[in-house]
Order: sequence, then C-alpha cells, then structure tokens
Amino acid sequence: MLSKFLQRFTLPLALSVALAAAPVMAQQSQGMQHDMPNTPASRAYMQSMENMNKAMMSQPMTGDADHDFASMMRLHHQAAVDMAKVEIQYGKDPEMKKMAEKVVADQSKEIKELSTWLERHPVQR
Repeated sequence: MLSKFLQRFTLPLALSVALAAAPVMAQQSQGMQHDMPNTPASRAYMQSMENMNKAMMSQPMTGDADHDFASMMRLHHQAAVDMAKVEIQYGKDPEMKKMAEKVVADQSKEIKELSTWLERHPVQR
C-alpha cells in the first residue's frame, strides 16, 4: 500500500518542490547579478557562464558516460576559452593575460580532441 502511495505522489511532489524552488533560485541569480560590478568584463564573464549553463542544461544525457563526459567537457572548455578572451581583452596584469592566452590555446586543442572523439563515437541508441 505504501508503494502505491509513493508511486502516485512522488512525481507530483517532486514537481511541486521544483516549482516552489524556481523563484528562490531566480532571486539568487538576480541577486548575484545585482551585486556584481557593472563593468564590461564582469558582464562578459557572466554572459559566458550563462551561455555555458544554458548549453550544458539543454544537452541531453545519452546514458553513455564517455559520450556525456566528452559533450559536457567540450562545453565547459568553450566557456573557459570565452572567459580567457575576456581577460585578454580587459585584463591588465601581464601574467594573467599570458595565462589566459595559454588557456585559449590549451582548451581549444582539447575542444578539437573532444569533437574528434565525438565524431568517431556517435551515440548508440
């Protein structure tokens, strides 16, 4: 009897919790952006993170750990490249700019490697 109860109410309960949490999460996100300095670099960093989060959340999981890792890491590395380009454009410290240039080179190489692997290993459904 308990099993039937759980089956009947688990999904609606989970959806209710998710819907109740959505406004809180939105407020937290807005609060982070509200407290953020309004500089071109800050806005660009935030945009790169938002782009990554949207892309990663919309990327369906295949159930294949290798494929999902490669897909997610490719998006993660692209965000690192995007953020490094912000440093290159707006940063002032030569050491940080040099590190950002290295990030662009290294992560771009890894993005290519991940893309090549994904092309060679299509999802088996």
